[in-house]
Formats: sequence, C-alpha cells, structure tokens
Amino acid sequence: MAPRASAPRRSRTLSTIFVEVPPGKPAFTKGRLRTVVVATLLGSFVIFAIFNGLGPARTRSLDNTRTNETSPRRVQGSKEAPASAALQAVWPDTEESDDRHEQDEETSSTTEISTIQESARPPEPFLPFSCGLPHERKSAQRVHVGDTVERTDTIDDQHSSGDLEEAVVFAGTGLDVRRVLKRAMRSHLYGRKRATSAIADLGSSEMMYDGEEPFRILVIGGSVSNCRGVDAETDCYPSRVLRWFHDVLPMEGDRDSEPSGSNSMSGSRDEAGDDDAHVPRGPQLRRHERRGAPRAHVQSRRRPSTRLIDGSRSASGSAFYAYCFEEEMTLRRKNVDWGKGPDLVVVESGVNDVWPGGEQAMRDFERLVRTLKSLPSKPAVIALEAASLLLASTAGAHASPEYLHLPAAHFYDIPVLSARNLVFGPHAPADTRPYKQSLAELFLPDLHHPNERGHALLADILLDYLSEQACRAQSELLAAARSRLSQTSALDQMPNSAAQAATSASHAVDPLIDFPRRKDEKTRALPDRSLFEPVFYTKKKGKTAPKPPAPWKMPAASCAQIGNAKSKVAPKRNRGWKKMAWSRDKQYLVADKPGASVTYEVHVGPGGTILADWLRSRSYGLGDVSVYLDNDRTQSVQIAGYQDFGWSIGVPTEVFRDVPPGAHEVTFELLSEEESSHPERETNFRLISVIST
Repeated sequence: MAPRASAPRRSRTLSTIFVEVPPGKPAFTKGRLRTVVVATLLGSFVIFAIFNGLGPARTRSLDNTRTNETSPRRVQGSKEAPASAALQAVWPDTEESDDRHEQDEETSSTTEISTIQESARPPEPFLPFSCGLPHERKSAQRVHVGDTVERTDTIDDQHSSGDLEEAVVFAGTGLDVRRVLKRAMRSHLYGRKRATSAIADLGSSEMMYDGEEPFRILVIGGSVSNCRGVDAETDCYPSRVLRWFHDVLPMEGDRDSEPSGSNSMSGSRDEAGDDDAHVPRGPQLRRHERRGAPRAHVQSRRRPSTRLIDGSRSASGSAFYAYCFEEEMTLRRKNVDWGKGPDLVVVESGVNDVWPGGEQAMRDFERLVRTLKSLPSKPAVIALEAASLLLASTAGAHASPEYLHLPAAHFYDIPVLSARNLVFGPHAPADTRPYKQSLAELFLPDLHHPNERGHALLADILLDYLSEQACRAQSELLAAARSRLSQTSALDQMPNSAAQAATSASHAVDPLIDFPRRKDEKTRALPDRSLFEPVFYTKKKGKTAPKPPAPWKMPAASCAQIGNAKSKVAPKRNRGWKKMAWSRDKQYLVADKPGASVTYEVHVGPGGTILADWLRSRSYGLGDVSVYLDNDRTQSVQIAGYQDFGWSIGVPTEVFRDVPPGAHEVTFELLSEEESSHPERETNFRLISVIST
C-alpha cells in the first residue's frame, strides 16, 4: 500500500508563515490574515520598546562616562587644558548640563518629600479654644459698653474647672446635640471657605450651598427665660448663649442679627470701619473639589446667622408647652422666621414644674419631649433647670423637678443640667467657693428669680456642656477629614500651583464633603411605647399567644388660649367674663362677680380628656368656679384659684376624662363668696386656656 501523503507543515517563523500551499487554495484566509496583523503589531511594539529603553540608558551611560572623565579636573583642581574642540563639538557645555541635571534631581526629590509630608499632615481643628480640660474651653464673652468692649462678669472666672460638672444631672449620649452643632459648624465653615480659599473668585459672594442655613435656638420656659428683672439683651442667659455661638462659630450674618447692646464677634470689624468688611467674598469651587459633594446653587442669598427665638412665657412650665406649644408659637410669634424649625431647644422648667409634681409632672414632661422631638427639624433638646432659693428653702431635694424629669430624660436621651444641683447640692453652702458664700447674691430680692450673676451661672452651665459636645463633634469631623485625605490621590496629577491650593484647602474640614447632608443625618426614632407602658413579653406560643400592642401614639391636643387678645376662638355664650392683659405674656379671661358664666365648644379626640389652665396664687383674691359638661350640672367639678404659694403659676389640669369623641360644650361658672376657698372669700378668677385631646 502506498504511503499516505503527508500534509504540508506550517512554519513557526514570521518569515515563512505559510509554506507549501496546496494548489487551488488562496494564500490568505481570514484566519491567516488576522494572525499576520496581530504578529506584526506585536513585533512592532517589542522593537519600539527595545529602542526606547536602550536610548535613554545609552545616553545616561555616556553622560556618566563624560562626568567621570571631567570630574577629576573639578575635584583635584587640575589646570589641564579643556577638552578638545572635537569633544566640545560633540558634548557642548558638558559640565553645565551635569550641574543642571543634578539640581533637577535634587528639586524633584525635595518636591516629592514635601508633597508626601503635606499629604500626611492631619486636618486642622477649627474651634477657637483648646479641647482639653473644662477650664481650657472658656470663651471670652464681650459686650459693648459705649465705644469700648468689655468682658462680662461671669461665674466661670471664679470657679474651679470641675465645679460645673456637678450641674450635670444626666449627660446623655450627646448624639443629638453633636448632630445639630454640626449644622452650625457647617454654615460657619462655608463662610470661612469663601473667605480663605485660594481658588479664584468668580463673583461668588452670592453663592449658596446645600445645607447652608441659619442656626436657630429656641428657648422655652417661664419667667427665668423671660428675663424677669434683668436686661434681656446683655445679662439674661439666652443672650449669653447667643453671644457664645457668635464668638465660637461665627456666621456671615451674625452681625446683622445682633440685638442692640450686644456684640457677637471681635472688635476688629468695628476698628476696620468698613461695614462690609465682614462679608467674605466666596470663591468658586473647581470640579475636583465638588466631586462627590453637594452642588452649589448660585442664587441671591441671605447671609446665614445664629438666631435666638424667645418662646418663653411667664408662670408657665412643661405642661403648658406640652399641650399648647403649637398654639403659643403660632399665635404670638407670627413674625418669627422659623425656616425649617429650631435646631436646638433649651427647656427651662425646673422652677415652675415644682407643682403639681409627682407622676403628673413626669407625664407632662414626657409629652413635651415627644412634642419637640416630633418637629420636622429634628432638634436637639436640653433641659436646663434653674434654681430658686425660695423653693429650695421650703422643699427638700426629693421634690426638685430635675429628678421628676429624669425618667423621661433617660428614656428619650435628653441631657439634664441643673443649677439647683450645683448651688443647693450635697455640699454645704458655707464652703470656699465664691458663689456659695452668699447664696442670696445669685437672686433678685424676691429670692425666686436669678439676677445677673445667677443668669451668668446658668449660661456657664449650659455653655460648658455645649463646649464639650462641640469638641467631640469637631473630633468626629476631623476623623472624617483624615479618612478622606488618606484616600485622596488626585493631587499627584495636578499642576504644582493648583495642587498646593487644593492641598491647603483639603487639610481643613470641608463643609461640602466631610458633613452629612441634612436628609442623611442619623436620628433615633421615637420609642414605640410610652415611658409608663411596660415592656411586652409572653411565654405563650402559637395561636393562643397574645399579640404585642400597637405602637403608642400620643393623642394630639387642641389648645384655645381664650384669654389671649389674638385668639380667634369665641365663646358660644358669655355673661360677665372679659379679656385682660396683665402683661405681654400674661393674658386672661377674667370674672369677679358670682354667677358669671362662659361656655366654649370643644372637640374631643381619641384622648378623651378636657383640661383647663388657670392662674393659681395666694395673691389677686382668687376664688373658685364650677365646670360642667354639656349643661349637666350634676357632674360638675369645682376648681380653685387660691393656692398658698409664694409664687403664681398656671398649669393645664385635667378636668374630665373618658369623654366620648366629638363636639361638647364646657361651661365655667363663678361661685359665690360662701363657696370660695379664699381665706377672705374673694371671688376673682383668671382663665388661661381650654384644652382637649
């Protein structure tokens, strides 16, 4: 048998890639053509790489040879003749080029080291005080006195660094306080970014960033927060808190929002004599800075500022705000710029919550806390408890309102700061601390309201806590900035001038990058049960097991301030009652003739309760009224205005419970002298509001 013809063998070399092509077949098929193209490109790349690699290497080798040949002349100081003309023609200015080469290498190395050191530099703190011991966190507070600036007389200058810690009854986690302080820090740093950035200014003084907005502080409380007996703009504790924010976290619009007689920022602005000197000219941000950050909106803007909203009302405590907060804020403060709502709420109710005390005070405070935490602005809440020498000398510490507030404070994470605990705590009043040597020096002659020194103490207690939380917030922001810097590599590809500017800016906390957006803030949801509800637990399983209760919903309240001149609620029937404005925040519906009656229609909801708020005092000749529902006198309730207090107070109090939902009529009828509980049978009565849930 004839041997089988062998198939033509394909060469493995590029030069003979096809051999012995059988007749009748094309020399180049698609597959072979693809192979040729790939092989050709690969070979070209290899040849190009070889020549480009050897070229610089050969040049450096020749340079080194020339250097070695000429260096002995420089080192030994030889006077030999210079290189021949032929050599100079081939390598002109050999020594000079070597020197330049060495200098370039030296400069490049120095620049690399400098860049590495610069990128390793940690971000710089921005608070104007050292975050060390409490006494290192002091911040000078100044007020204008004529044409000069003087330091206010604060208790903070007189006590040791650990004294104010005694005022912290419950510190809480501080999460909410730090969260809202970062809002103020962000708006503050936006202004600094505009004022100090090295990037070119393209007319961006009107640039407004996302999240750049005023910081609003709401103060609610009684006559202490209403600045009874002291100057509201210079001595009262809310004004001192406002000056601290202007001093520590100044914003561009703080000077515009200052009340007369106070000073928020340093006197350098006034010394400059330029009214617009405090308005920073904002820089446009380059794209590499905006990457991954909120976009800026260029529009006409108002300069952000820290704003104080006075929500105080004399002779009122937690119960009034718990039921009438919305009514009070909208009825008497229609011109307030609420914006998105308050960021920080200071609740001062440690004096007026002393009555009625007990469980009712706990329930009222819980309702107030839930009301404030349910606001759309998600504010932080701090309970600041004022002190009263009159109350402290008539009741023991067990009746102190801050201890009645503690259960709700723990349950809802509300810091409780108490001047009473600091001044009237377990230490003897006669110890060596200046403010305990004479307790009366902290109060007005009535021994109930704080004077200027008492307000300074209240401010110091609050500001010491805020300073501590500001330091912790700054640490969190610096950690975020360090994390950002460790992951940044874009600066290596930028020109030197732009890199230096961006590096300088990147080593500060960036309000566009290092802060969470407001909608991304982490907030704790309200508990799904009341403070007074037990934890659900059962051992039973299966179909017979009881189901957990539905999440608790606090019944909404409807409050009608029937004594307020601005109230639009009119009585259905009225005989002998009229409105009286005792002061700006003390307005009543008053009657003094027995038999006078007034009827209001109320709408009762799921809560099924009707409450009344009236003035209680041993002054003003207050008597009693009979309250009945839907003309049913058989179920009437008698309430008394006379109370043997050393102060006057109004407290919403439950009159009817388990009332069917729907519309009802509530009637108040003034009782006779014989039925009055006043020692001298007086019959005056002052109604404040009617409330239903």
